[in-house]
Amino acid sequence: MKKLFAAFDSFYGGKVYEPSLQSQSSPVTITSFSQPHVLQSKMKEEKMSHGGTVKANLSPVRLEMSQGGVIMYFCPMKDLRILEVIAEGDGDNIPAQAIIEGLNVPADYKSGFYELENVELTSNGTIQVKATERTNWKFIASVLEK
Repeated sequence: MKKLFAAFDSFYGGKVYEPSLQSQSSPVTITSFSQPHVLQSKMKEEKMSHGGTVKANLSPVRLEMSQGGVIMYFCPMKDLRILEVIAEGDGDNIPAQAIIEGLNVPADYKSGFYELENVELTSNGTIQVKATERTNWKFIASVLEK
């Protein structure tokens, strides 16, 4: 693989740019239209409460390409499958807002419905959906197929 030197930086200590062998990935975000109340409802159905943390699969979630990135929507979600309870909740209400951390999809992904496998799901101030070392996106169907 060729190493490229940044034009001016090479005169001052030489930063080296090495193209990656791995395909690029795109970060996943959510918006105000991602409908976190659907995720909140599924968490309540599974008897989760404020302060609880679990490893879980979410299915299906919808991924759409948008200006500037990939947006995840919870609206089609029918199943929240708890794989492991990390911490029990304190019995209080699950927050209404959600954030996601560390979720990426391969650059060659296609818009559609996915099972999001092996994420850490926490409800403490906000609902937090975090990637783990075992997080995986399993393609279910194209948006056009529905």
